Formats: sequence, C-alpha cells, structure tokens
Amino acid sequence: MTRKFLRRPSSVASRARQRGMTLLVGLMLLLLLTVISTIGFHNTTMSERMTGNSVDRNVAFQSAESAGKEALQVIETGAFSVATTGHYDTPLAQGGTTTHWTQGDGAEATTCNVDAPFRWLSTGTVKCAADVGTKYANNANNAQYVIERLTQNSSGGSTTSTYRVTSRSTGGSGNADVVLQTLYVRTTTP
Repeated sequence: MTRKFLRRPSSVASRARQRGMTLLVGLMLLLLLTVISTIGFHNTTMSERMTGNSVDRNVAFQSAESAGKEALQVIETGAFSVATTGHYDTPLAQGGTTTHWTQGDGAEATTCNVDAPFRWLSTGTVKCAADVGTKYANNANNAQYVIERLTQNSSGGSTTSTYRVTSRSTGGSGNADVVLQTLYVRTTTP
C-alpha cells in the first residue's frame, strides 16, 4: 500500500494564515470604537456641565434682578430708613467699584459702611445687607440688596434723591455670584 500525500492548494494555506489577521483587524476596530465612544461620552458630560452652569448663572441673574426690584419698591413706597439693615443714608466709601461688592465673603463684618470689600454674609452679629422677602425659585439662598442714598436736594418744595441699589444672588448652587447695580432718582412733592 502506497500512501499518497495530498498537498493542499496554496489558497487553503493562505486562508489559514489570514484567520489570525482577521482577529487582529477586529480587535483594532473594537479599540477604535471604544476610543470614539469614550470621547463622545466626555463631550456629552462637558456639554451637560456647561448647560448646568448656564442655568445656574441665569437663576442667579434673575434672582439678583428680583432683589433689585424689591429694593426699588422700598424706595418708591417711601420705606427707605437708615434704621433698616442694608439702607445707608450716605454712600459707602468704595460703593462705586466692582471689587467692593464682589470679594466680600471672606471675613466677618465689623462696620458695614467702613469695611472694604463689602461683607454680604453675616456670620456674626453685624448684618450689612437686607434679605429679600421671598426666595427666588431654585435659588440656594435668599438674594440680598443694599440701598445707598447718594444725594438729596430740596428745591421749590420738591425733594430729589438719588439712590444706588446693589443686589446680589448666588444661584442654585451657591457659587454663581451675580451682582447688579442700579441708580434710581426719586422726586417727591408734598
């Protein structure tokens, strides 16, 4: 009995070698899809954070604006009184500067009309700003405001007063600090 060895055709041997290459290409495609998915997830997460920050900033802005309107209503109704917290008969020394109003959460207030920067938080017995009556929806804390009477002139039976109203809110997170300032002129006649 003679044995004959069958030779495989070269195409069969070639296919056997390609099976390992298919596995390698498949693994590389899987790695590529994983990298693309990770980048997409990261971009989605960043977009969500940016949207959340934007919403928080908008809540802070709306709340500060609402506090400013409440302060203007106090002036318009004649309820401005130096005996009330947050109402000042003379302007604060640095009240016209931005840094006076935006850097003041670090230490306890000692004297409101002298301390610079302004102390919005009241950790001790001295409170320098008035809180709004109603907390704005989705806001972490009540917004606050300060009313300063800048000038008061009487002429011909009328009194014209100029006020600077500064309002502040920190948004839903407590970190989106927004400070707004308005000048308001009110003329009263007896």
